Amino acid sequence: MSINKVSKIGILVFTFVFYNIASGYAQKAKEQNDEEPVKQNHAWSFGINCGAAFANRYQANFYDGADGNQNAISYILGNKYYVDDIHRALNDTFSLYGMPTKMKYSPSFAVGFIFKKNINNHLGVFAQFNYSKFTAEDQFTLKIGATPVGSAFPNLENYAIWGKEERINIDLGVSGEMYFAPKIYGFLEGGFNLNNTRVIENKISIAGTDYSLINIYGNQPYIPNTQLQEYTVHEGGIGLGAFISPGVKFKFNDNVAIDVFGSLYWVKINLMHYNEFKPQFSLSLRFMFSTEFYKSRS
Repeated sequence: MSINKVSKIGILVFTFVFYNIASGYAQKAKEQNDEEPVKQNHAWSFGINCGAAFANRYQANFYDGADGNQNAISYILGNKYYVDDIHRALNDTFSLYGMPTKMKYSPSFAVGFIFKKNINNHLGVFAQFNYSKFTAEDQFTLKIGATPVGSAFPNLENYAIWGKEERINIDLGVSGEMYFAPKIYGFLEGGFNLNNTRVIENKISIAGTDYSLINIYGNQPYIPNTQLQEYTVHEGGIGLGAFISPGVKFKFNDNVAIDVFGSLYWVKINLMHYNEFKPQFSLSLRFMFSTEFYKSRS
C-alpha cells in the first residue's frame, strides 16, 4: 500500500514534467514564427531556505519507553542500582503506574539550500538539502509509596520522558512554473526523498535526575563505581519516500526571487519498529539567486 502511494506521487511528478516539456516545445515552435522570440532561461540558480517542519507522531512513539522498543523505561526501573538511587531521591518506595500515551514531536526549525538547473522558462530540475532537529516528549506516571488501606487515591507523580533526533532530507525533483500576475508565479515541485535520522538522546527525569534509556553497556548490567566497557550506539538510519511542494514565487527581477511554499512528504523514517511510510509536512521561505546575477555584476 505504501509503495503504491509513492508510485502514484512519482507518476504525478513525471506527468507534470512531460506537460512542461510539451509546453516548452510548443512555445519554441511559436517563437520560430515570431520576430523577437522570448529569451529562455538556461542558467543555474541556487538558494537558501528556512521554515518549520512537522513530524508525524507515529515515529515519536519510538521514544515512549515501551517494552519492546529499542529503548525502554524498564532498562532503568529494572536495574537494582538505578532503583536504589531513585528510592533515595524520593525518600519512599515507588512503582511504575502509567506509560506515556500522547508522545508527539514539537515543530522544528528547518534550514537548507538548493541547487537548480533551469531547462527553460517553465521547467527546472533541482537537488535540495534540509536539516532539522526534533524533540518528542510526554510524561509517565509513578505511584509513590503504598496506598493507604481504604483509600482509592494513590499518590501519583508524573515525570518527563523525551527523545531528540537530527534529520537530514535530500530532495531530488523537478519544478514547473505558471504565470499568475506581473512578477508573481505559481509553481509545483515534486520528486523523491532520501532522509537520514540520527537519535541524539532518549531520557527520563525523576526527582531532578536524568536517566538515559539508551544502553551503552551492551550485555553488562549497570553497576556504579565499576570499570564498565562503554559502546557507541547508533540509532536511526536512512529512509526514503516522495514529496510534492506547491508554492508562489515573487520575482524581483530575472535573477532574484523569493519562494513561499509548503511540502507534503510520504516517507519512511528509519527508527526501529517505527519505519512505516507516513506523511510529514513543512512550510518554507526560500531566497533564490541566479548565477547570471553575479555575471551581471562582474
